[in-house]
Amino acid sequence: MKTHLITAALLIITSPALAGPKDDLLAVDRAFAKMSVEQGYDQAYIANLAQDGQTFTGKTPIRNKADALARFKDPKAPHADPKIKITWVPDTSGVPADGTMGWTEGHHSHTGPGVSTTGHYMTIWVKEKGAWKVRADIGTTDPKS
Repeated sequence: MKTHLITAALLIITSPALAGPKDDLLAVDRAFAKMSVEQGYDQAYIANLAQDGQTFTGKTPIRNKADALARFKDPKAPHADPKIKITWVPDTSGVPADGTMGWTEGHHSHTGPGVSTTGHYMTIWVKEKGAWKVRADIGTTDPKS
């Protein structure tokens, strides 16, 4: 019996720490970034946007998912240029104890024909039906050096 207890204790002590909510949220943001590269930013944005999600970039504000869907269905509305790759890497995240919301922040880049910018972003996430979804997304562009 003692051998089993010692073995169990050693397994617990030497096992890597289980991923917590902050790590889970970082993984969700990384998956969002990967989807943006593979399927395009517009598709990734719609898939990850909360029902009341909004963004603070562009000429036409997006105040909820219905606004975003309408914009992306309208051929005259601004769309992400498929030749421009929007990539990002989250650096840190935070999730309060209740686990209902969180944030990620990191660095982004836009690269393509005639475009090469970098910047910093922050995304606010909420739990919607058990899944992390974007509530608000803001970003800045680094000054040209």
